[in-house]
Amino acid sequence: MKSKFCLSILVLSLSFQSIKAQTIEPNLKWGKPTEEELKMTVYDIEKDADALILYHQTSVNYNFVNGDFKVFYRIKSRLKVLKPEGKRVADESIMYYENETNRVRKEAVLGLKATAYNLESGKVVKTKMENSMVNTERLDKNKMLLKFSVPQVKVGTVIEYEYRIESDYYGDIRDWYAQHDIPVLYTQYELSIPEWFKFNIEETGVNTLERQRNSGSMTLAFNNGENMFLSTDERTFTGHNLPAIKDDNWIWHAEDYGNKVTAELSGIYIPGEVHKSYSSTWMDVDKQLMGDEDFGDRIKSSSPLKNEILAAGIPDIADKTERAAAVWQLLKKKVRWNKEYAIWGKSSSKVLKEGTGSNADINFLYMNMLKDAGIETTPIVLRLRNSGILPLSHSSLKYLNSFVVGIHTNDSTMLMMDGSVEDGYFNVLPARLLVEKARALVKNNDGYWVNLLEGANSRIATTIQAELDAEGVLTGFKTSQLIDESAASLRQSWREAKDSTELIHKKEEHDGIKIEDYQLEGRHDFSPMVKETITFTKQCDAAGDMIYLNPLVFTPIQESIFTDEERNLPVEFPCKGTEVINVIINIPDGYTVDESPKPIILKMEGISAKVMGTVKKGRINMLYQLNISKTFFPQSEYKDLKSFFDRLVESTKNIITIKKAG
Repeated sequence: MKSKFCLSILVLSLSFQSIKAQTIEPNLKWGKPTEEELKMTVYDIEKDADALILYHQTSVNYNFVNGDFKVFYRIKSRLKVLKPEGKRVADESIMYYENETNRVRKEAVLGLKATAYNLESGKVVKTKMENSMVNTERLDKNKMLLKFSVPQVKVGTVIEYEYRIESDYYGDIRDWYAQHDIPVLYTQYELSIPEWFKFNIEETGVNTLERQRNSGSMTLAFNNGENMFLSTDERTFTGHNLPAIKDDNWIWHAEDYGNKVTAELSGIYIPGEVHKSYSSTWMDVDKQLMGDEDFGDRIKSSSPLKNEILAAGIPDIADKTERAAAVWQLLKKKVRWNKEYAIWGKSSSKVLKEGTGSNADINFLYMNMLKDAGIETTPIVLRLRNSGILPLSHSSLKYLNSFVVGIHTNDSTMLMMDGSVEDGYFNVLPARLLVEKARALVKNNDGYWVNLLEGANSRIATTIQAELDAEGVLTGFKTSQLIDESAASLRQSWREAKDSTELIHKKEEHDGIKIEDYQLEGRHDFSPMVKETITFTKQCDAAGDMIYLNPLVFTPIQESIFTDEERNLPVEFPCKGTEVINVIINIPDGYTVDESPKPIILKMEGISAKVMGTVKKGRINMLYQLNISKTFFPQSEYKDLKSFFDRLVESTKNIITIKKAG
């Protein structure tokens, strides 16, 4: 109750500040930017904003065309470029649905117009977008992308664009997002639903939207010349002065936590004709995918590499994990990942011919190869972590955009693998695939949920042994075992490095050491672990008979990872993780430690740390331990989390004094 009360006060406070700071009124007239909009140089409420949505309107209504319903979306948007970085808003894209072979039901983008308005020598100069600046491309078998660029955009430009989407998918209304990665001065969503359609309308978000609900009407014109009138449910949502909501290093999809409106079809009720519930479930989506010739049928096939698999004796490998690894290593010799994620894939023969493909292309091929090797698999479909949280209350294939491969090694164990893995291992997936809700599809259509994030972990165990001499020179070696996600991360850094010498030099600069020798075992192995060994020297600060030393030698966290005093979003770590560092330092004969390291123990729900040390018989022993056992920290815990890391960073910077005895 206390946290909810505090949040309410915060929202009211921010709303009051926004109204007080507002210096520009919304202009609702289309095609006529005001002088105030054209001369505007800064948005007072968010002075750092590089662009601003001045006006955005989305209206959704039904129409009756050629004996069937269609949904019409009409979008109008006016934006202001405030800084050079804000020119990015001139490049826009619109996703729409159009199956590449079945055109019976589709969407179309029509009436696209865009104009740039610039104030030059006191006069308004209009520049309209030409057709040559509009392009379309296919994303997958169901989706198209229309891209357009507004010309003559610079700092100070006001942009207007409008278009409509005509959709045959009358039972599937698109989600509406009130907030974006730039602030919004004014936005409105109008939704008109005929009485025959029943939708569950849900609004989420912490900002206050104005709501209106009225009754209206629409006309159904039949081909025989007769008309029918239906009542409509009219809903309007209006937002003012909404803050920008941006992705950063600690959030995967910021729009999940902004204001939005969703509409889920629950039923269609036509008097005397149709009375049917349309509350779909994820089991319905399971059946749809497993019955699709481009998905369910694909995983039943053999691979073009079947003869190579047999010739290599892979099916004879007794251990199924080793057998699956052998198949993977053969596959990676044939195909490389093209950095794209997808849920639909090209034919296996085409992927092999091109030698490259999306994760879906590689996954389909891998499943076919595993089948040839006598191993059962299960496709596990998901929505990428940076695409948003998969909604469980309303199911739809449109929310899914990728999948990974579940490999059955026995009746109770399933390993996870994906075609995008370049440096990992089984169950070591890229962070954007580590979602809490993924859907495992099985032959009898009785799918189930899988938590891919639960088993993901990053583990680092480090031992540092060093000798300190009377001149303050520390000589020793550091040995680290990195397991799972941390191993994949280190392999990736070496794979992407342009120059190994440069990478080692960066390590030297980062830790203030001189690397005498560097070894990395398992760098190219398909395994869950790598071992890094560094032989080093480090010059500590020394003055007279005094030596000043950081007893951790290698500072694990050099600066706080959270710098903002306030945060309006939760914090999401990529995965759980543990790091342990044990340090042993022998000090020179005749020297003593002036004061033992001060211990610190930090703990909050889901995360703990300790830094402590002892000094005994000319030896310093240090222990650093950080354990992150949960990945999601709500906004209400941000201040505690920031304080945790601030204190941890300070504790790792503590310097002890070593002085000559007597």
